[in-house]
Amino acid sequence: MAVAVETVEHAEKSYLEGGGLWGWLTTVDHKRIAVMYGVTALFFFLVGGVEALLIRIQLAVPNNTFLGADTYNGLFTMHGTTMIFLVVMPLGLAFFGNFILPLHLGCRDVAFPRLNALSYWIFLFGALLLHASFLAHALPDAGWYAYAPLTERYYTPGANMDFWVVGLLILGISTLLTGINFFVTIVNMRCPGMTYMRMPMFVWNILVLVVLVLIAFPPLTVALILLLMDRSFGTHFYLTTTGGTPVLWQHLFWLFGHPEVYIMALPAFGIMSEVVPVFVRKPLFGYTMLAYSTVLIGFLSYGVWGHHMFPVGMGPAADSAFALSSMLIAIPTGIKIFTWTANIYGGSLQMRTAFYFALAFIIEFTMGGLSGIMHAAPPVDLQQNDSYFVVAHFHYVLFGGTAFALFAATYYWWPKIAGRLLDERLGKLNFWLVVIGFNLTFFPMHFLGVWGMPRRIYRYPAGLGWDGLNLLATVGAFILGLGVLALVVNVLWTHRRGARAGDDPWDGRGLEWAIPSPPPEFNFARLPILNMRDGFYKVKHPETMSEAETRSRRPGMELAPPEPVHVPPPSFFPFVLAAGLALTGVGFMASRVGIVGLGLGVVCLAMIGMGFEHPRYGEAEAPDAPGIVPGRFDNRKVGIWTFIGSESVFFGSLIATYLVYHGQSATGPTAEILELALTSTTTFILLTSSLFMVLALSAAERGREGAALGWLLGTAVLGSIFLLGQVYEFDKFYTEGLTLQTNLFGQTFYTLVGFHGAHVTVGVLWLLVLAVAMWRRRLPRRRALAVELAALYWHFVDIVWVVIFTLVYLMKGVPNA
Repeated sequence: MAVAVETVEHAEKSYLEGGGLWGWLTTVDHKRIAVMYGVTALFFFLVGGVEALLIRIQLAVPNNTFLGADTYNGLFTMHGTTMIFLVVMPLGLAFFGNFILPLHLGCRDVAFPRLNALSYWIFLFGALLLHASFLAHALPDAGWYAYAPLTERYYTPGANMDFWVVGLLILGISTLLTGINFFVTIVNMRCPGMTYMRMPMFVWNILVLVVLVLIAFPPLTVALILLLMDRSFGTHFYLTTTGGTPVLWQHLFWLFGHPEVYIMALPAFGIMSEVVPVFVRKPLFGYTMLAYSTVLIGFLSYGVWGHHMFPVGMGPAADSAFALSSMLIAIPTGIKIFTWTANIYGGSLQMRTAFYFALAFIIEFTMGGLSGIMHAAPPVDLQQNDSYFVVAHFHYVLFGGTAFALFAATYYWWPKIAGRLLDERLGKLNFWLVVIGFNLTFFPMHFLGVWGMPRRIYRYPAGLGWDGLNLLATVGAFILGLGVLALVVNVLWTHRRGARAGDDPWDGRGLEWAIPSPPPEFNFARLPILNMRDGFYKVKHPETMSEAETRSRRPGMELAPPEPVHVPPPSFFPFVLAAGLALTGVGFMASRVGIVGLGLGVVCLAMIGMGFEHPRYGEAEAPDAPGIVPGRFDNRKVGIWTFIGSESVFFGSLIATYLVYHGQSATGPTAEILELALTSTTTFILLTSSLFMVLALSAAERGREGAALGWLLGTAVLGSIFLLGQVYEFDKFYTEGLTLQTNLFGQTFYTLVGFHGAHVTVGVLWLLVLAVAMWRRRLPRRRALAVELAALYWHFVDIVWVVIFTLVYLMKGVPNA
């Protein structure tokens, strides 16, 4: 039997209807934002595909002059960067995650709708800035991994790598905001009755993914900042001639890079766990095993980065540890392959295009995984690391694995997104062209790698035995391109002329199939209440309930009582803020202080506008507010704690860099130049400001606005005094010869202490804005949450300074402290 879906008169239209261009520019609806992510990622998928075809044309025959060396280097750098950061990751996390996650959770939107819109616009501006390098004839040309010292200004002059570094820094902000938003949504916005062990497996994979985003992107951010400082401010973090080491880049980059592999793969794992049970007509096999293996994959992925660095010479102990962890991570991945295969065995197979791609995923991803296990052995890795064997391996994992799952998800969820079915004949054509083209392209590369063909060469001589397989790979690449075009044609053709899908065309298991297709703006007129896993499916098919579930005499899913439906209002501030951030990046690249200042000004004003745009800013959510599940924390509290957790990893990476480098200075002032008396005084002042912040929050909660205002201003004043002390200290050190360029100690000291000072500056500005709001009586007692959030941030900044003060000042005489 079907579950009746109630509607409300004032918000019945589909999310696709109305609004025009302005509606899309200002939307905060997670479904529209998902569509914008999908269209943008599809565009860059085509761009990356054209780049790949140009690369394959160049390599089709020996001694080819189709592309010059510089152009080839730029194309393969942009191909890798585009496919990873602008296609695979946004499609899995931002497109399908944005659209399906709230529907899976039974909620009306993500936790922070305007932050969601901001994430998209930052993503778009970052992608455009990165690809503006084409217009400037300055393509990044050092590979998507950007190994130092090749990326230093001396070896790569011009703006080429500046586009890459600034573009990725902006894209990283977008990804971190999405990670915070999705983490809070999953933890706090699940519908009543949806415990963690009742969550769809796609949600489990997104949860582990966003945790990886929060802990993996900060090391990349630090690595990019240090590289940008080397290129723009004359530091030398990655130059061996001045005591630095390019291996630091590799450690920081691969601390991000290997979790990034699973950031791209985890959505695919979740998609498989949703698609396979539907098309084999069986419940998901091994749910608990899949959930635990997903968590284990996330845990282990953060401890295997060193297997990318076996050729560096880390030593037998490190090599053995990373080899062991790299082998261990195959166990939870193998569990997933086993459970999907067991799910298929004995099922009633429905051979639709989505299931074709799911079957192909299992085969291709297994092949890529098996070739990857080989590289857990250092001797094998040393031989194959810079060969085309590795190119074959990671394409079998990322395209044969992740991209195939994304194709399956497109055919599976497109009826929900657009309300129409994709054409099955075009779908089968799409499938066979992609499968044939993919394997013709990348399978021969295994042999090319074993036969000695190195990666990253733009031309090769004849007579080495590589000619025929390279030509075959190029032919396969064009067949693969035709397969992708078949999907584009299918989407465009069926968007207007496709068969109507109905609400539940596949007899699906998730809550997304319990509402109309395409969904209304509000998703659920009445929120679902789950009484068991797969509750919606068991309402339709009560015969699938277990004996214990039948004895409970409760339906698999019920509907909550009617309540007012709140659709978040549109906002233009996310677009403005993202534009200001992009303007700041352009100003930095152009070395124009005025443009940087203008961009930062736009960012600050847009942030203030977003903060006070909502009339209930700073007011705690009522326990009985629409859509709020009793017993959950306020979304904003969970959000600020999540942000603090990610920032802790950021400062941890900076502190680790300081500990590695501060004692390696060959000449110039060292830590002995630091004056403990002055910094002890400013430290006491900063810690006192935390006490003032506690008193400000206490006064705000009691409704004593005058006292709260005074304590807020006092906290801001003490924070400003601390900053003035740092400015005085920096000026004194410069006078005594310790500049940012003097030695490694100066570099790490100014970077670590300077970024903490930047965080204090943000805190002071935040407190001043709150003080002005309180003075204008915009923060009465019921809005004390705004002060509490600022207090959490301020206490975090003070705790970080205690760690820095201890390591940098108190332990300055301890070698390698």
